[in-house]
Amino acid sequence: MKRIWQWLITALLVAIFLSLANWQWNRADELKNPVEIDQTIIPIDSLIAPTGSITDESVGRRVSIEGKFVSSWIAPNQEKGRDWSVGLFQSRDNAMILVVRGFYKDIPITDQQIRLIGNLVPPQSKDVAETKGNQIGRVDSALFVTKTDLPLYAPFIQAISEEPSSGFEIVPFEMGNKVPGYYWQHISYVVVWTLFAITAIYLLLYQRRLEKNSDKVQL
Repeated sequence: MKRIWQWLITALLVAIFLSLANWQWNRADELKNPVEIDQTIIPIDSLIAPTGSITDESVGRRVSIEGKFVSSWIAPNQEKGRDWSVGLFQSRDNAMILVVRGFYKDIPITDQQIRLIGNLVPPQSKDVAETKGNQIGRVDSALFVTKTDLPLYAPFIQAISEEPSSGFEIVPFEMGNKVPGYYWQHISYVVVWTLFAITAIYLLLYQRRLEKNSDKVQL
């Protein structure tokens, strides 16, 4: 009976270790393969409500919105240390959203109606600069809740195009991977969990050999 329990416990441990190794392998594979984003352009209000939070499925989606810019801001130290031009945009249905228009360029805003297309991005959570004057420390609608009485979208839009053209140099959009860590970090865990499985089998076989040698000595 003791031997049966030893085999059962070892089999359970091996199964757990190999499942963990397989899990880490799959995570490494997810990191290696690029994240695919639906490139279909849809109106923003059909994807998310002004007072709603952005979902994982919505991140990176291409959205369109029409309206006008009501103020402009500078977000310093963003893409490779370069500054961004950020505009507070009022849609035709009277909702507000932040828009990264491109790398910073001193272009004044107008009352002109604009059709804008861009990627939907979650708000930034960490300050990279001080918020003062027309400078914002991060691209986050939470910084603007006291600046407007209109509904305010939580995410921001990273512009791809504006009609009429804005003249800004567009900031390239890069979709971050949802899997934390690095490829080789996960591969190393695959090796570790596999070694644990091999060790569990070795210890069982080693224990069995010790028991056999002990039985021979007693004889």
